[in-house]
Amino acid sequence: MASTLLKNIQTVPLLLYPSAFFTRKNGALYCTMKSSSVTHTQTATQEKQQNPQIKVSTQTQTKTIDKLIKDYEAIIGIETHVQLSTLTKAFCGCPYNYGAQPNTSICPVCMGLPGALPVLNSKVIEFAVKLGLALNCKLSLNSKFDRKQYFYPDLPKGYQISQFDIPIATNGYVDLDFPVEFGGGHRRFGITRVHMEEDAGIAVLIICSLDRYG
Repeated sequence: MASTLLKNIQTVPLLLYPSAFFTRKNGALYCTMKSSSVTHTQTATQEKQQNPQIKVSTQTQTKTIDKLIKDYEAIIGIETHVQLSTLTKAFCGCPYNYGAQPNTSICPVCMGLPGALPVLNSKVIEFAVKLGLALNCKLSLNSKFDRKQYFYPDLPKGYQISQFDIPIATNGYVDLDFPVEFGGGHRRFGITRVHMEEDAGIAVLIICSLDRYG
């Protein structure tokens, strides 16, 4: 009986703790553990040595987590899309009628047909500059547009005209005063960038409308 238990202690990790299966009143098991071989003595010694190491490791992890919390700050960014109140679209002369019947305000530029060249609406630049000034941004005297390549049914050209590395305005801020019920105080929120881009189409059920595209 005793030898069987010792074999199980060697081969089955769950039986390394006999007290979980037998109480200390079990004389056979107690005597066997006392007169066990060198291997079992080493195993018991290793267990005693491992327990302090586990405690130290846990304390070290706790200190590391506390240090990370103190050294880092959570910053949450928000990307906001603004619909401009222009009469025509950003890169063509089609009227901008939001909510119109599908594909009633389109042209070769909107449809991305070969040879159709986009022309920038000057009102878009004017509104972007006004927004940059309102947000205390630094305006770029030299700016450009870039191609944002991706394939989607509501993007006939296969790319979106946008701005990447040289946006129209950068590094701004907006000051807000919080009401007392929300803690009160004054906060300043940073504005990373303001850039211009054309809108994509919209998929309505099985119909892809290009009325707002271009």
